Amino acid sequence: MIQVLILYASSTGNTEEIADLIEKYLDPTVCETTMENIEMGDMDPQRLLQYDGILFGTYTYDDGDLPFETDIFCDTLRTVDLTGKVVGVFGSGDTAYDEFCAAVDLMKAEFKQQNARVIQHSVKVDLSPDEEDLQSIKKLAEEFQDLTTNSAATRKAGNF
Repeated sequence: MIQVLILYASSTGNTEEIADLIEKYLDPTVCETTMENIEMGDMDPQRLLQYDGILFGTYTYDDGDLPFETDIFCDTLRTVDLTGKVVGVFGSGDTAYDEFCAAVDLMKAEFKQQNARVIQHSVKVDLSPDEEDLQSIKKLAEEFQDLTTNSAATRKAGNF
């Protein structure tokens, strides 16, 4: 069983809704999931090392900015090496702004800086997820589960 952390920041509940949907698309016979909302600076990034994979969600604040709690998390994230960890990123934003869901791209870059294996596909939802977003959410969950399962099997075989 692979250990999965779904970690997210949500102000209006939109990003939390995406996190819940992703969890529903993960196979519970394969993934043991822990879901956590980032509170103001209370996430110790060393805890990320306990998991085989991380699904990280954030909303985009204003015109492309990281929200306060995600920005604080980034500062501490830079202290941990995530080599071998699979990471998928998702988030919500508002297309009324020029920099739609820019925080998702910023977080992908942050996780790559920490040597994580970041999934290319990410989920960007305009406000709240609708029927069209479900395919993208399902795709992220499936790719994440496949990559994480393969990475965990390789580590257990001693080849990683």
